[in-house]
Amino acid sequence: MKISNPLSLPIFVSLTLFANMYSAAQNANAAKPRQVKPTLVAYEKYIDDKMDAHLKEFIELVSIPSISSIPSNKPDVAKAGAWIVNKLKDIGMTTAQLIPTNGNPVVYGSWNKAPGKPTVLIYGHYDVQPVKESEWNNPPFSPVLKDGKIFGRGASDDKSGVMTTIWAVEAMLNKDGKLPVNVKFMFEGDEEIGSPYFKAFLEKNKELLQADFALNADDGQYDENIPAMTLSLRGSVQLQFTVKTANIDAHSGQFGGKTPNAVLAMSQIIGSLYDKLGNVAVEGFYDKVVPVTSAQKETIKKIPYDPAKDMALLGTTAETGDPAYSPLERTWYRPTLEIVGMQGGYTAAEGHSNIIPGNAMARITCRLVNNQTGPEIIDLIVKHINKHCPVGATVTYQFKPGFASPVTLPADTKEYKYVSDVLSEIYGKQPLQLASGGSVGAMLYIKEILGLLAYPLGFELADEKWHASNEFFRVSSIRKGQLVYCNYLQHLADEESKLKK
Repeated sequence: MKISNPLSLPIFVSLTLFANMYSAAQNANAAKPRQVKPTLVAYEKYIDDKMDAHLKEFIELVSIPSISSIPSNKPDVAKAGAWIVNKLKDIGMTTAQLIPTNGNPVVYGSWNKAPGKPTVLIYGHYDVQPVKESEWNNPPFSPVLKDGKIFGRGASDDKSGVMTTIWAVEAMLNKDGKLPVNVKFMFEGDEEIGSPYFKAFLEKNKELLQADFALNADDGQYDENIPAMTLSLRGSVQLQFTVKTANIDAHSGQFGGKTPNAVLAMSQIIGSLYDKLGNVAVEGFYDKVVPVTSAQKETIKKIPYDPAKDMALLGTTAETGDPAYSPLERTWYRPTLEIVGMQGGYTAAEGHSNIIPGNAMARITCRLVNNQTGPEIIDLIVKHINKHCPVGATVTYQFKPGFASPVTLPADTKEYKYVSDVLSEIYGKQPLQLASGGSVGAMLYIKEILGLLAYPLGFELADEKWHASNEFFRVSSIRKGQLVYCNYLQHLADEESKLKK
Protein backbone atom coordinates (compact mmCIF):
# COMPACT_ATOMS: atom_id res chain seq x y z
CA MET A 1 0.00 0.00 0.00
CA LYS A 2 1.35 3.43 -0.90
CA ILE A 3 1.71 5.83 2.02
CA SER A 4 0.54 9.26 0.85
CA ASN A 5 1.90 11.11 3.90
CA PRO A 6 5.29 9.61 4.84
CA LEU A 7 6.15 9.49 8.54
CA SER A 8 8.60 11.99 9.89
CA LEU A 9 12.08 10.71 10.71
CA PRO A 10 11.56 10.85 14.52
CA ILE A 11 8.40 8.76 14.29
CA PHE A 12 10.06 6.31 11.90
CA VAL A 13 13.06 5.91 14.22
CA SER A 14 10.78 5.37 17.22
CA LEU A 15 8.85 2.75 15.31
CA THR A 16 12.05 0.97 14.31
CA LEU A 17 13.32 0.98 17.86
CA PHE A 18 9.97 -0.30 19.06
CA ALA A 19 10.01 -3.07 16.45
CA ASN A 20 13.39 -4.25 17.71
CA MET A 21 12.19 -4.26 21.31
CA TYR A 22 8.96 -5.94 20.26
CA SER A 23 10.85 -8.73 18.48
CA ALA A 24 12.92 -9.34 21.59
CA ALA A 25 9.76 -9.54 23.67
CA GLN A 26 8.34 -12.06 21.22
CA ASN A 27 11.43 -14.23 21.55
CA ALA A 28 10.81 -14.27 25.26
CA ASN A 29 7.19 -15.27 24.65
CA ALA A 30 6.11 -12.11 26.46
CA ALA A 31 2.97 -11.44 24.52
CA LYS A 32 2.06 -14.82 23.08
CA PRO A 33 -1.37 -16.27 23.78
CA ARG A 34 -1.71 -19.38 25.90
CA GLN A 35 -2.30 -21.58 22.89
CA VAL A 36 -2.30 -21.29 19.12
CA LYS A 37 -3.52 -24.04 16.83
CA PRO A 38 -0.79 -25.46 14.59
CA THR A 39 -2.76 -24.34 11.55
CA LEU A 40 -2.55 -20.73 12.78
CA VAL A 41 1.22 -20.59 13.33
CA ALA A 42 1.81 -19.20 9.83
CA TYR A 43 -0.64 -16.38 10.48
CA GLU A 44 1.06 -15.62 13.77
CA LYS A 45 4.43 -15.29 12.04
CA TYR A 46 2.98 -13.02 9.38
CA ILE A 47 1.35 -10.83 12.03
CA ASP A 48 4.66 -10.46 13.89
CA ASP A 49 6.67 -9.86 10.72
CA LYS A 50 4.27 -7.13 9.57
CA MET A 51 3.89 -5.37 12.92
CA ASP A 52 6.19 -2.47 12.05
CA ALA A 53 4.46 -1.84 8.71
CA HIS A 54 1.05 -2.10 10.33
CA LEU A 55 1.96 0.38 13.03
CA LYS A 56 2.96 2.90 10.36
CA GLU A 57 -0.35 2.32 8.58
CA PHE A 58 -2.26 2.71 11.81
CA ILE A 59 -0.55 5.99 12.65
CA GLU A 60 -1.43 7.32 9.21
CA LEU A 61 -5.12 6.45 9.58
CA VAL A 62 -5.36 7.82 13.12
CA SER A 63 -3.77 11.05 11.84
CA ILE A 64 -6.89 11.79 9.79
CA PRO A 65 -9.33 13.91 11.88
CA SER A 66 -12.49 12.06 10.82
CA ILE A 67 -14.80 13.86 13.30
CA SER A 68 -18.36 13.17 12.16
CA SER A 69 -20.10 15.69 14.45
CA ILE A 70 -18.29 18.75 13.03
CA PRO A 71 -19.45 19.73 9.50
CA SER A 72 -16.10 21.26 8.56
CA ASN A 73 -14.46 17.87 9.10
CA LYS A 74 -16.66 16.15 6.51
CA PRO A 75 -13.82 16.07 3.93
CA ASP A 76 -11.59 14.41 6.53
CA VAL A 77 -14.20 11.72 7.18
CA ALA A 78 -14.34 11.04 3.45
CA LYS A 79 -10.54 10.98 3.33
CA ALA A 80 -10.40 8.35 6.07
CA GLY A 81 -13.01 6.28 4.26
CA ALA A 82 -11.04 6.47 1.00
CA TRP A 83 -7.85 5.47 2.87
CA ILE A 84 -9.59 2.32 4.15
CA VAL A 85 -10.93 1.50 0.68
CA ASN A 86 -7.39 1.68 -0.72
CA LYS A 87 -6.18 -0.62 2.03
CA LEU A 88 -8.93 -3.15 1.24
CA LYS A 89 -7.93 -3.09 -2.40
CA ASP A 90 -4.31 -3.55 -1.44
CA ILE A 91 -4.93 -6.75 0.55
CA GLY A 92 -6.87 -8.34 -2.30
CA MET A 93 -10.54 -7.92 -1.46
CA THR A 94 -12.88 -8.75 -4.33
CA THR A 95 -14.64 -5.39 -4.03
CA ALA A 96 -13.85 -2.21 -2.10
CA GLN A 97 -15.82 1.01 -2.37
CA LEU A 98 -17.39 3.98 -0.63
CA ILE A 99 -21.19 3.81 -0.61
CA PRO A 100 -22.86 7.24 -0.23
CA THR A 101 -25.46 7.93 2.47
CA ASN A 102 -27.28 11.10 3.46
CA GLY A 103 -24.41 11.60 5.87
CA ASN A 104 -20.88 10.26 5.59
CA PRO A 105 -20.16 7.29 3.30
CA VAL A 106 -19.99 3.67 4.42
CA VAL A 107 -16.86 1.72 3.52
CA TYR A 108 -17.84 -1.60 1.94
CA GLY A 109 -15.49 -4.42 1.03
CA SER A 110 -16.05 -8.07 0.22
CA TRP A 111 -14.17 -11.29 -0.53
CA ASN A 112 -16.59 -13.79 -2.07
CA LYS A 113 -14.45 -16.57 -3.50
CA ALA A 114 -15.53 -19.35 -1.11
CA PRO A 115 -18.66 -20.77 -2.79
CA GLY A 116 -20.80 -22.89 -0.51
CA LYS A 117 -19.14 -21.45 2.58
CA PRO A 118 -20.84 -19.08 5.04
CA THR A 119 -20.48 -15.31 4.81
CA VAL A 120 -19.41 -13.16 7.76
CA LEU A 121 -20.37 -9.47 7.90
CA ILE A 122 -18.00 -7.38 10.06
CA TYR A 123 -19.14 -3.99 11.36
CA GLY A 124 -16.98 -1.14 12.67
CA HIS A 125 -16.80 2.65 12.37
CA TYR A 126 -14.06 4.98 11.23
CA ASP A 127 -15.45 8.30 12.50
CA VAL A 128 -14.23 9.73 15.80
CA GLN A 129 -15.20 12.09 18.61
CA PRO A 130 -14.21 15.79 18.77
CA VAL A 131 -11.17 16.84 20.78
CA LYS A 132 -10.05 19.49 23.26
CA GLU A 133 -6.49 19.86 21.98
CA SER A 134 -5.31 21.81 25.03
CA GLU A 135 -5.97 18.76 27.22
CA TRP A 136 -3.81 16.37 25.17
CA ASN A 137 -0.19 15.64 26.04
CA ASN A 138 0.48 15.37 22.29
CA PRO A 139 -1.63 16.66 19.38
CA PRO A 140 -4.57 14.25 19.01
CA PHE A 141 -4.10 13.84 15.27
CA SER A 142 -0.33 13.47 15.39
CA PRO A 143 -0.26 9.97 16.92
CA VAL A 144 2.59 9.05 19.22
CA LEU A 145 3.91 5.56 19.97
CA LYS A 146 5.02 5.31 23.59
CA ASP A 147 5.38 2.43 26.06
CA GLY A 148 3.65 -0.04 23.75
CA LYS A 149 0.65 2.28 23.21
CA ILE A 150 -0.47 4.43 20.29
CA PHE A 151 -1.93 7.74 21.50
CA GLY A 152 -4.36 9.55 19.22
CA ARG A 153 -8.06 10.29 18.78
CA GLY A 154 -9.84 7.19 17.50
CA ALA A 155 -6.86 4.90 18.11
CA SER A 156 -9.04 2.73 20.34
CA ASP A 157 -12.60 3.76 19.40
CA ASP A 158 -12.87 2.47 16.73
CA LYS A 159 -10.06 2.59 14.21
CA SER A 160 -8.54 -0.28 16.17
CA GLY A 161 -11.59 -2.39 15.33
CA VAL A 162 -11.43 -1.43 11.66
CA MET A 163 -7.74 -2.19 11.20
CA THR A 164 -7.46 -5.29 13.39
CA THR A 165 -10.09 -7.05 11.29
CA ILE A 166 -8.55 -5.94 7.99
CA TRP A 167 -5.06 -7.05 9.03
CA ALA A 168 -6.36 -10.47 10.07
CA VAL A 169 -7.91 -10.99 6.64
CA GLU A 170 -4.67 -9.72 5.09
CA ALA A 171 -2.68 -12.36 6.99
CA MET A 172 -4.92 -15.20 5.81
CA LEU A 173 -4.98 -14.03 2.20
CA ASN A 174 -1.22 -13.57 2.18
CA LYS A 175 -0.41 -17.00 3.61
CA ASP A 176 -3.18 -19.06 1.96
CA GLY A 177 -4.22 -17.00 -1.06
CA LYS A 178 -7.82 -17.43 0.10
CA LEU A 179 -10.15 -17.26 3.09
CA PRO A 180 -11.97 -20.22 4.68
CA VAL A 181 -15.26 -18.26 4.51
CA ASN A 182 -16.64 -15.27 2.63
CA VAL A 183 -16.14 -11.92 4.36
CA LYS A 184 -17.89 -8.57 4.01
CA PHE A 185 -16.67 -5.38 5.73
CA MET A 186 -19.08 -2.56 6.57
CA PHE A 187 -17.44 0.44 8.25
CA GLU A 188 -19.72 3.34 9.17
CA GLY A 189 -18.82 7.04 9.16
CA ASP A 190 -21.59 8.37 11.43
CA GLU A 191 -21.56 6.10 14.50
CA GLU A 192 -20.38 8.84 16.84
CA ILE A 193 -23.49 10.90 16.06
CA GLY A 194 -25.90 8.01 16.65
CA SER A 195 -25.96 6.34 13.21
CA PRO A 196 -28.85 8.52 11.92
CA TYR A 197 -28.41 7.40 8.29
CA PHE A 198 -27.44 3.78 8.84
CA LYS A 199 -30.93 2.28 8.84
CA ALA A 200 -31.68 3.76 5.41
CA PHE A 201 -28.31 2.50 4.18
CA LEU A 202 -29.11 -1.05 5.28
CA GLU A 203 -32.57 -0.94 3.73
CA LYS A 204 -31.19 0.29 0.41
CA ASN A 205 -28.34 -2.26 0.34
CA LYS A 206 -30.03 -5.24 1.97
CA GLU A 207 -29.22 -7.65 -0.85
CA LEU A 208 -25.58 -6.55 -1.06
CA LEU A 209 -25.14 -7.07 2.70
CA GLN A 210 -26.67 -10.55 2.93
CA ALA A 211 -24.65 -12.76 5.28
CA ASP A 212 -24.92 -15.73 7.61
CA PHE A 213 -23.02 -14.31 10.59
CA ALA A 214 -22.21 -10.82 11.85
CA LEU A 215 -19.58 -9.37 14.19
CA ASN A 216 -19.28 -5.98 15.86
CA ALA A 217 -15.64 -4.90 16.01
CA ASP A 218 -16.56 -1.78 18.01
CA ASP A 219 -16.27 -3.47 21.38
CA GLY A 220 -13.70 -4.61 23.93
CA GLN A 221 -12.43 -7.12 26.43
CA TYR A 222 -12.67 -6.91 30.22
CA ASP A 223 -8.91 -6.41 30.58
CA GLU A 224 -5.69 -7.62 28.99
CA ASN A 225 -6.04 -11.10 30.48
CA ILE A 226 -9.80 -11.62 30.82
CA PRO A 227 -11.99 -11.98 27.71
CA ALA A 228 -15.55 -10.72 27.59
CA MET A 229 -18.60 -10.52 25.36
CA THR A 230 -20.97 -7.58 25.61
CA LEU A 231 -24.51 -8.90 25.26
CA SER A 232 -26.50 -5.79 26.14
CA LEU A 233 -26.08 -2.18 25.03
CA ARG A 234 -28.00 0.90 26.06
CA GLY A 235 -29.40 3.26 23.47
CA SER A 236 -28.74 6.99 23.29
CA VAL A 237 -30.28 10.27 22.17
CA GLN A 238 -28.99 13.85 22.17
CA LEU A 239 -30.49 17.30 22.63
CA GLN A 240 -29.08 20.82 22.62
CA PHE A 241 -30.98 23.82 23.99
CA THR A 242 -30.33 27.52 24.42
CA VAL A 243 -31.67 29.88 27.06
CA LYS A 244 -32.02 33.55 26.12
CA THR A 245 -32.72 36.38 28.54
CA ALA A 246 -31.45 39.38 26.55
CA ASN A 247 -30.26 40.34 23.08
CA ILE A 248 -26.82 41.26 24.40
CA ASP A 249 -24.68 40.70 27.48
CA ALA A 250 -25.29 43.48 30.04
CA HIS A 251 -22.93 45.47 32.29
CA SER A 252 -23.19 43.78 35.68
CA GLY A 253 -22.93 47.06 37.57
CA GLN A 254 -25.37 49.03 35.48
CA PHE A 255 -27.97 46.27 35.11
CA GLY A 256 -27.25 43.86 37.98
CA GLY A 257 -30.14 43.25 40.35
CA LYS A 258 -32.85 43.96 37.81
CA THR A 259 -31.89 41.96 34.70
CA PRO A 260 -32.37 38.18 34.27
CA ASN A 261 -29.18 36.15 33.91
CA ALA A 262 -29.17 33.41 31.21
CA VAL A 263 -26.53 31.31 32.97
CA LEU A 264 -28.49 31.44 36.23
CA ALA A 265 -31.69 30.49 34.38
CA MET A 266 -29.86 27.61 32.72
CA SER A 267 -28.55 26.46 36.10
CA GLN A 268 -32.06 26.48 37.55
CA ILE A 269 -33.39 24.42 34.65
CA ILE A 270 -30.59 21.88 34.93
CA GLY A 271 -31.04 21.67 38.70
CA SER A 272 -34.70 20.82 38.15
CA LEU A 273 -33.78 17.77 36.06
CA TYR A 274 -32.59 15.75 39.10
CA ASP A 275 -33.77 14.81 42.57
CA LYS A 276 -31.57 14.67 45.67
CA LEU A 277 -30.50 11.07 44.94
CA GLY A 278 -29.42 11.96 41.43
CA ASN A 279 -32.39 10.29 39.76
CA VAL A 280 -33.91 12.01 36.74
CA ALA A 281 -36.85 14.16 37.86
CA VAL A 282 -38.43 14.44 34.40
CA GLU A 283 -42.02 13.22 34.65
CA GLY A 284 -42.47 9.88 32.85
CA PHE A 285 -38.72 9.32 32.31
CA TYR A 286 -38.75 5.89 34.00
CA ASP A 287 -42.27 4.80 33.02
CA LYS A 288 -41.16 2.19 30.47
CA VAL A 289 -38.07 0.97 32.32
CA VAL A 290 -38.27 -2.73 33.14
CA PRO A 291 -36.92 -3.53 36.65
CA VAL A 292 -33.51 -5.17 36.87
CA THR A 293 -34.10 -8.92 36.73
CA SER A 294 -32.73 -11.57 39.06
CA ALA A 295 -30.77 -13.04 36.14
CA GLN A 296 -29.14 -9.67 35.50
CA LYS A 297 -28.28 -9.36 39.17
CA GLU A 298 -26.65 -12.81 39.07
CA THR A 299 -24.63 -11.81 36.01
CA ILE A 300 -23.32 -8.77 37.86
CA LYS A 301 -22.22 -10.90 40.80
CA LYS A 302 -19.81 -12.76 38.50
CA ILE A 303 -18.04 -9.57 37.44
CA PRO A 304 -14.86 -8.69 39.39
CA TYR A 305 -15.85 -5.04 39.56
CA ASP A 306 -14.06 -2.64 41.90
CA PRO A 307 -15.51 0.90 42.07
CA ALA A 308 -12.19 2.18 43.40
CA LYS A 309 -10.52 1.36 40.07
CA ASP A 310 -12.98 3.55 38.18
CA MET A 311 -12.45 6.38 40.62
CA ALA A 312 -8.68 6.06 40.33
CA LEU A 313 -8.90 5.96 36.53
CA LEU A 314 -10.97 9.15 36.38
CA GLY A 315 -9.57 10.93 39.42
CA THR A 316 -12.99 11.20 41.06
CA THR A 317 -13.52 11.39 44.82
CA ALA A 318 -17.12 10.22 45.18
CA GLU A 319 -19.61 7.86 43.61
CA THR A 320 -23.05 9.16 42.71
CA GLY A 321 -26.39 7.58 41.91
CA ASP A 322 -29.38 6.05 43.60
CA PRO A 323 -28.04 3.64 46.29
CA ALA A 324 -31.04 1.36 45.68
CA TYR A 325 -29.06 0.09 42.68
CA SER A 326 -25.49 -1.17 42.47
CA PRO A 327 -23.01 0.75 40.28
CA LEU A 328 -23.20 -1.80 37.45
CA GLU A 329 -27.00 -1.92 37.67
CA ARG A 330 -27.08 1.84 37.24
CA THR A 331 -24.60 1.75 34.35
CA TRP A 332 -25.91 -1.28 32.49
CA TYR A 333 -29.65 -1.45 33.09
CA ARG A 334 -30.86 2.02 34.16
CA PRO A 335 -31.30 5.08 31.91
CA THR A 336 -29.38 8.30 32.44
CA LEU A 337 -29.62 11.96 31.56
CA GLU A 338 -26.20 13.62 31.46
CA ILE A 339 -25.23 17.23 30.86
CA VAL A 340 -22.34 16.74 28.45
CA GLY A 341 -21.58 20.40 27.76
CA MET A 342 -22.45 23.94 28.88
CA GLN A 343 -21.54 27.39 27.67
CA GLY A 344 -22.48 30.89 28.74
CA GLY A 345 -20.99 34.22 29.66
CA TYR A 346 -17.29 34.99 29.42
CA THR A 347 -15.30 31.75 29.54
CA ALA A 348 -11.97 32.59 27.91
CA ALA A 349 -8.88 31.06 29.51
CA GLU A 350 -7.74 34.46 30.71
CA GLY A 351 -9.41 37.72 31.73
CA HIS A 352 -12.58 38.55 33.64
CA SER A 353 -15.63 40.22 32.12
CA ASN A 354 -18.22 41.79 34.45
CA ILE A 355 -21.35 40.91 32.49
CA ILE A 356 -24.80 39.48 32.90
CA PRO A 357 -24.94 36.81 30.16
CA GLY A 358 -27.83 37.10 27.73
CA ASN A 359 -27.48 33.55 26.37
CA ALA A 360 -26.48 30.12 27.66
CA MET A 361 -26.34 26.73 25.96
CA ALA A 362 -26.37 23.14 27.23
CA ARG A 363 -26.08 19.73 25.58
CA ILE A 364 -27.72 16.59 26.89
CA THR A 365 -27.10 12.90 26.19
CA CYS A 366 -29.52 10.29 27.50
CA ARG A 367 -28.66 6.59 27.65
CA LEU A 368 -31.77 4.51 27.06
CA VAL A 369 -32.83 1.04 28.18
CA ASN A 370 -35.58 -1.51 27.56
CA ASN A 371 -38.56 0.00 25.74
CA GLN A 372 -37.42 3.62 25.77
CA THR A 373 -37.18 5.44 22.44
CA GLY A 374 -35.32 8.62 21.65
CA PRO A 375 -38.26 10.73 20.40
CA GLU A 376 -40.39 9.88 23.44
CA ILE A 377 -37.62 10.77 25.90
CA ILE A 378 -36.77 14.03 24.12
CA ASP A 379 -40.45 15.00 24.16
CA LEU A 380 -40.59 14.45 27.94
CA ILE A 381 -37.44 16.51 28.50
CA VAL A 382 -38.68 19.40 26.34
CA LYS A 383 -41.98 19.50 28.26
CA HIS A 384 -40.03 19.52 31.55
CA ILE A 385 -37.71 22.34 30.44
CA ASN A 386 -40.61 24.45 29.17
CA LYS A 387 -42.43 23.94 32.47
CA HIS A 388 -39.39 24.93 34.58
CA CYS A 389 -38.09 27.79 32.43
CA PRO A 390 -37.76 30.87 34.72
CA VAL A 391 -39.64 34.08 34.07
CA GLY A 392 -37.78 36.34 31.67
CA ALA A 393 -36.13 33.47 29.77
CA THR A 394 -37.01 31.76 26.51
CA VAL A 395 -35.76 28.38 25.29
CA THR A 396 -34.95 27.19 21.79
CA TYR A 397 -33.99 23.63 20.85
CA GLN A 398 -31.65 21.95 18.41
CA PHE A 399 -32.64 18.35 17.81
CA LYS A 400 -30.00 15.86 16.68
CA PRO A 401 -30.97 13.47 13.85
CA GLY A 402 -31.63 9.87 14.80
CA PHE A 403 -31.08 7.95 18.01
CA ALA A 404 -29.54 4.66 19.05
CA SER A 405 -31.85 1.94 20.36
CA PRO A 406 -30.93 -0.44 23.20
CA VAL A 407 -30.19 -3.98 22.07
CA THR A 408 -29.74 -7.38 23.76
CA LEU A 409 -28.07 -10.51 22.33
CA PRO A 410 -28.80 -14.09 23.47
CA ALA A 411 -26.06 -16.34 24.85
CA ASP A 412 -27.56 -19.65 23.71
CA THR A 413 -26.85 -19.49 19.95
CA LYS A 414 -24.16 -21.08 17.82
CA GLU A 415 -23.12 -17.57 16.80
CA TYR A 416 -22.34 -16.81 20.43
CA LYS A 417 -20.55 -20.14 20.88
CA TYR A 418 -18.21 -19.61 17.92
CA VAL A 419 -17.00 -16.28 19.31
CA SER A 420 -16.78 -17.65 22.84
CA ASP A 421 -14.75 -20.64 21.64
CA VAL A 422 -11.99 -18.56 20.06
CA LEU A 423 -11.76 -16.10 22.94
CA SER A 424 -11.44 -19.04 25.33
CA GLU A 425 -8.66 -20.55 23.25
CA ILE A 426 -6.59 -17.38 22.92
CA TYR A 427 -7.09 -16.13 26.49
CA GLY A 428 -7.19 -19.51 28.19
CA LYS A 429 -10.47 -18.82 30.00
CA GLN A 430 -14.17 -18.43 29.27
CA PRO A 431 -15.29 -14.88 28.45
CA LEU A 432 -17.32 -12.92 30.96
CA GLN A 433 -20.83 -11.97 29.87
CA LEU A 434 -21.13 -8.20 30.15
CA ALA A 435 -23.64 -5.47 29.53
CA SER A 436 -22.52 -2.00 28.49
CA GLY A 437 -23.67 1.46 29.39
CA GLY A 438 -22.51 2.59 25.95
CA SER A 439 -24.37 2.52 22.67
CA VAL A 440 -23.80 1.22 19.15
CA GLY A 441 -26.82 2.37 17.21
CA ALA A 442 -26.18 0.10 14.24
CA MET A 443 -26.68 -3.14 16.18
CA LEU A 444 -30.48 -3.06 16.36
CA TYR A 445 -30.74 -2.08 12.69
CA ILE A 446 -28.52 -5.00 11.67
CA LYS A 447 -30.80 -7.28 13.64
CA GLU A 448 -34.08 -5.84 12.35
CA ILE A 449 -33.18 -5.31 8.68
CA LEU A 450 -30.58 -7.96 7.94
CA GLY A 451 -31.85 -10.55 10.44
CA LEU A 452 -28.37 -10.95 11.94
CA LEU A 453 -27.12 -10.92 15.53
CA ALA A 454 -23.89 -8.92 15.46
CA TYR A 455 -21.90 -10.44 18.29
CA PRO A 456 -19.10 -8.35 19.81
CA LEU A 457 -15.50 -9.08 18.94
CA GLY A 458 -13.32 -6.07 19.67
CA PHE A 459 -10.25 -5.34 21.75
CA GLU A 460 -10.72 -1.92 23.28
CA LEU A 461 -9.99 -1.77 27.02
CA ALA A 462 -11.79 0.38 29.58
CA ASP A 463 -8.77 2.49 30.54
CA GLU A 464 -8.01 3.59 26.99
CA LYS A 465 -9.84 6.92 27.42
CA TRP A 466 -12.46 6.63 24.69
CA HIS A 467 -14.04 10.03 24.01
CA ALA A 468 -11.53 11.65 26.41
CA SER A 469 -8.15 13.32 26.06
CA ASN A 470 -5.06 11.17 25.48
CA GLU A 471 -6.98 8.22 24.04
CA PHE A 472 -4.73 5.27 23.22
CA PHE A 473 -4.67 1.66 22.03
CA ARG A 474 -2.28 -1.10 23.07
CA VAL A 475 0.06 -2.59 20.46
CA SER A 476 -0.35 -5.95 22.20
CA SER A 477 -4.08 -5.79 21.41
CA ILE A 478 -3.31 -5.29 17.73
CA ARG A 479 -1.49 -8.62 17.77
CA LYS A 480 -3.99 -10.47 19.91
CA GLY A 481 -6.95 -9.15 17.95
CA GLN A 482 -5.56 -10.43 14.66
CA LEU A 483 -4.92 -13.88 16.13
CA VAL A 484 -8.49 -14.04 17.43
CA TYR A 485 -9.99 -13.04 14.08
CA CYS A 486 -7.86 -15.52 12.12
CA ASN A 487 -8.85 -18.20 14.63
CA TYR A 488 -12.52 -17.20 14.41
CA LEU A 489 -12.76 -17.35 10.62
CA GLN A 490 -11.12 -20.77 10.52
CA HIS A 491 -13.13 -22.09 13.47
CA LEU A 492 -16.37 -20.90 11.90
CA ALA A 493 -15.53 -22.67 8.65
CA ASP A 494 -14.63 -25.90 10.46
CA GLU A 495 -17.74 -25.95 12.64
CA GLU A 496 -20.13 -25.12 9.83
CA SER A 497 -18.56 -27.84 7.66
CA LYS A 498 -19.25 -30.38 10.42
CA LEU A 499 -22.93 -29.38 10.47
CA LYS A 500 -23.25 -30.14 6.75
CA LYS A 501 -21.96 -33.71 7.11
